[in-house]
Amino acid sequence: MVTSDDALLGEILVARQPIVDEDLLVVGYELLFDDHLAAGGTAVADGDLRAAATVLIDGVLALGREVTTDGDDAYVEVPVELLEAGMLLDLPPEGLVLQIPLDAQPSPALQAALDRHRSAGFRLLLDALQPHDDRWPLLPYVDLVKVDTAGLGEAEALALVRDLVRDDHTVVAMQVEEPATFDRFVGAGARYFQGFFFTRPRVVRARRPLGLPAGHLSLLRELAADEVDLAVVEELIRSDLTLTDRFLRTVDLLSGWREVESVRHGLVLMGTRRLQRWVSLLVLASVQQDRPAELLTTAGARARYCEELQSTRGRAGGLEPFSLGMFSVLGLDGVVDEVVLGDVPVSEEVRSALVGEPGELRDLLDIALSAERADWERLVVLGHGLGLDPPQLARAYHEALRWSAQTRRAQGPG
Repeated sequence: MVTSDDALLGEILVARQPIVDEDLLVVGYELLFDDHLAAGGTAVADGDLRAAATVLIDGVLALGREVTTDGDDAYVEVPVELLEAGMLLDLPPEGLVLQIPLDAQPSPALQAALDRHRSAGFRLLLDALQPHDDRWPLLPYVDLVKVDTAGLGEAEALALVRDLVRDDHTVVAMQVEEPATFDRFVGAGARYFQGFFFTRPRVVRARRPLGLPAGHLSLLRELAADEVDLAVVEELIRSDLTLTDRFLRTVDLLSGWREVESVRHGLVLMGTRRLQRWVSLLVLASVQQDRPAELLTTAGARARYCEELQSTRGRAGGLEPFSLGMFSVLGLDGVVDEVVLGDVPVSEEVRSALVGEPGELRDLLDIALSAERADWERLVVLGHGLGLDPPQLARAYHEALRWSAQTRRAQGPG
């Protein structure tokens, strides 16, 4: 039983998974959270609607969509009991998509509840519909339908998507894990897509070296130095017009009311530690032009999470944890080919972790990957191994999401 609402706020284990359109632009995030165990170790009793609402609203939505979803739509699974009780009707519906779970059974009470929520402005989604599903009578009451591409098998899932699209239903294809699978479901008419396919390089790119320009490599090396020379950093940034533009945009956002007069002025305003983070991501952005923009968002969140976890442990570790998370997006499941890492200026410890060798840094990265996948059991076990309890894991991830949202705003379009 939840005994204190305040004890939950900011300490729920939350994960988010992007939902993109056919152009690989993010339209929202599904928010996943441990609804049976609050991060503080407090069990949420089955059937306790107030406790479930507290976890859902205070523990997830109160963090703010500008943080949890970077301002995009939030897709959240809602127990049928909460829908029928109408406990969410006082929430502002903008940007919320309520997912109807697998265990929902059609009934007059549920259908009336769905009608009330749609009338109030909420959008509704039927989760993981199957060909012979008891929930088919609920289709007229929802706005979107998810199809599980992996659970059904691709051929059956494609046929189901075509049937739904033919009947004018908007389909979200979920568990899309490979770029080729994405292409086939686009052809079948699915509108939106969920999965980790955008972090998996197509075969022709799998072993391509990073290919950073010499100036960018020099900039990364300078940032990784124990003593950063601002004059050298200024010269390297100014030598690249794109980096200069993005850097000044970033500093302008961070500096608030202060006018930024030059690159040098921006460097001084930003400070060395923040400079290392931001310029590292700006450089990574320059080599991600042919990849989905969400990959850079993922890089930022992973990098900041690894850094925050290490700081929580009392081991700041310089730029190493941040570089670890940032460059992990260059390989499948956070394992990067040594050829790709050839010219990347990271320490041997970070390099070892990125190629998959076990150790403390690898555990940090695996915690970040577990958080993305909502693998709560592995997340908690790995955290305990590094001396981190669930509330610390949760707070560090929330900080990473806040920083990622700020990064996205500063990067701007293009």
